[in-house]
Amino acid sequence: MHKVTTLEKRRQPNIPDDPAPAKTLRRPEILAPAGTEEAMKAAVNAGCDAVYLGGNLFSARAFAGNFDEEAVLRTLDHCHLFGVKVYMTVNTLLKEEEIQVLAEYMRPFYREGLDGVIVQDPGVVRVLRREFPDLHLHGSTQMSIASASGARFLKMQGLTRVVPARELTLQEIRQIRAEVEIEIESFVHGAMCYAYSGKCLFSSFLGGRSGNRGRCAQPCRQLYGIDLPAMPANAPGQEYLMSMKDMCTLPVLPDLIDAGIDSFKIEGRMKNPSYVAATVDAYRRARDRYLELACDSADRNSTGNTGAAGWKKEYGDFVRPLIENMQDIYNRGGFYTGYYFPAQDKPEKGKGPFTPEKGSFMIARKRPNHTGLLIGKVKNVQGPDVRILLQREVHPQDVLEIEGPGIELTSNASGAPNGILQLKGKELRKIRPGMKVYRTRNNVLLEEIEQRLLLPEKTIEAKAFVTARTGKPLAITIVSDDGQIRCCAEGNVVEAASGHPTAAGTVEEKMRKTGGTHVKLMVSCEIDDNSFVPMSELNALRRQAVEIFKTKLTERYHRVSK
Repeated sequence: MHKVTTLEKRRQPNIPDDPAPAKTLRRPEILAPAGTEEAMKAAVNAGCDAVYLGGNLFSARAFAGNFDEEAVLRTLDHCHLFGVKVYMTVNTLLKEEEIQVLAEYMRPFYREGLDGVIVQDPGVVRVLRREFPDLHLHGSTQMSIASASGARFLKMQGLTRVVPARELTLQEIRQIRAEVEIEIESFVHGAMCYAYSGKCLFSSFLGGRSGNRGRCAQPCRQLYGIDLPAMPANAPGQEYLMSMKDMCTLPVLPDLIDAGIDSFKIEGRMKNPSYVAATVDAYRRARDRYLELACDSADRNSTGNTGAAGWKKEYGDFVRPLIENMQDIYNRGGFYTGYYFPAQDKPEKGKGPFTPEKGSFMIARKRPNHTGLLIGKVKNVQGPDVRILLQREVHPQDVLEIEGPGIELTSNASGAPNGILQLKGKELRKIRPGMKVYRTRNNVLLEEIEQRLLLPEKTIEAKAFVTARTGKPLAITIVSDDGQIRCCAEGNVVEAASGHPTAAGTVEEKMRKTGGTHVKLMVSCEIDDNSFVPMSELNALRRQAVEIFKTKLTERYHRVSK
């Protein structure tokens, strides 16, 4: 079960003997996509609670980097070192000869401590339940569970989590939560499929690459035209009529938390590490900020200060720059909040990057790829230059695109809001005043993501005790921060110093040199005044102790049966 934040409703005025019941909010996990090991490490660095990945068989993203057996095993140990769960996708429809090898394919991952499997095929459910009865199974969105009855059926089959059909409203998800005791995982960000919950035969019919077998060629991202006898003369030509805009639920995340969703799933196993890190970071920060504000609001309410409008505005102000960052990183024609609200996106009502309604407004009709962030409009053309009136700051080496002709420019200067950015242009005859200008690459943002989320080594803290007693073995003991893991490594017998004895400060300095191990040691020493400890031996023993400690941390997840 996930951690919960308790919102204590204090006693109502004039009713001192009737305390109000406590209300609890789940702390949903942030579930990150991992198409490659680099993306997995980026997600862990950014603070995800779990990752999902595909192996080299049976994954609905056959063209992601995916993981061979050794890579999956490395990933399990790396994630478990930091307490991050790993879910594996076996979410395609299997053929008879494939299902025969499923159990042996999954066995090494089960033994290493795999936390769960995302499944679509009922035959896969039966095999995995028979072979690995304690392994958690999650019903994929491609199972199209759209009711409490469907969720109840999955629970009866032994599944512990359901990913409801993507088309459900938040009220329908609340109904499932109210009626069935099963974990709920929902998509909160990323690409959306035109087909119902991803069930599509279009790619299979066109070129023999079935989306239900993980090999979708994405024909919905292609240009199409409508050719009818009664079409008006001014009807648009070819457009991307089936290319869905991307989902972003940052503005409505409080509603999703209040509804009791257990896991916020980010789409993107085909995306690069920068995208994964930035998205995980944004949703983790937004979730944590809302839970902080909700607790503060409950405390204020108990003293008679409602403060609801205040914290809602504060949350909106907090996520606004996060949404802009997400637009800068990747979006298709703007964002929408998915199907959670049936008639109109609740937070912005058509303002900003969010579409105002469902239906055709969910389609990115002009382009199927990254649109970027609106940064200004063309003011005029003064050959050979294009002059852009800026709405947002622009940095050197930012890549800009003029909407309409699709002319790409690279900025060679900085620009401030309400200022004019003057750039050398091309194809000037196609450029008109008033044309919108978007930024499709924000180099400052990408550098910030790299320096803050990708490059720093993520570490866990532990306590290290060094004992150097003359005539006894040199010993290093490492204890986990929670005290549950304890290991010891012993070296050679400590000898008396013939010259200068070893100082405790020298030992502590050497012990803290654990770069590249993902372990940060808080060191204390007990050293006899006349003892001598060779630094080469101390370094070797430190490395040995750290490796033993890491092994013990990850072995907690291993299974010895089956």
